[in-house]
Amino acid sequence: MVEAARSILDALPENVAPLTEAALALLGQPGDLLADGTLYLGHRLWVAPENYAMTLYPGLPAETLRRYADRFELEIPDVYAGFLMAVNGAFWFGMSLAGVPRSMLGSPLLLDRRRLQCHDLGMTATSEALEYRKVSEGAFHFGGRHYSYRENVGYFIAGGRIVSLRVSGKIVGESGDLSDFLSDELRASAALDAKLKPPGSAR
Repeated sequence: MVEAARSILDALPENVAPLTEAALALLGQPGDLLADGTLYLGHRLWVAPENYAMTLYPGLPAETLRRYADRFELEIPDVYAGFLMAVNGAFWFGMSLAGVPRSMLGSPLLLDRRRLQCHDLGMTATSEALEYRKVSEGAFHFGGRHYSYRENVGYFIAGGRIVSLRVSGKIVGESGDLSDFLSDELRASAALDAKLKPPGSAR
């Protein structure tokens, strides 16, 4: 599993290098690689039997992503479309980057909750974005992370910037490119999780 996972990670584009580096650091821990290419890293039994520090879903072909976006009338920014073609959604501790669940590519459309899939980008970018009432018009919502025990922040792309935003509208993180954004947010998510769910803590 380790060598196959390393090959997948080594093939990821340079602009997701912080995600790749975080994943590579977990290769020495228990994990799993499914037949469909889904990669689970850093098994954390003290949190839950099926909890992993990181889950990465295999990238989507450009045409598949285009059909999904057309079906849901989504205007996915180029920077995030490129990410989805490399990594179709991810979890990192309390951080989620939405993607296209495989069950949402069929007919009829089904959001299969019997197994863990990436959070659905269509739902994230539309209904879930409504929670953030002070976001600028046209901003694209694509994920978020735990900000505290009680609050999450949302991730938005707006005006060429990537921002991490509280529900109040306060910006707690901002970057001009995907790599810097990932570096900052991966670090923040891991730090908060270490406080909330330290190794050996009860579930």
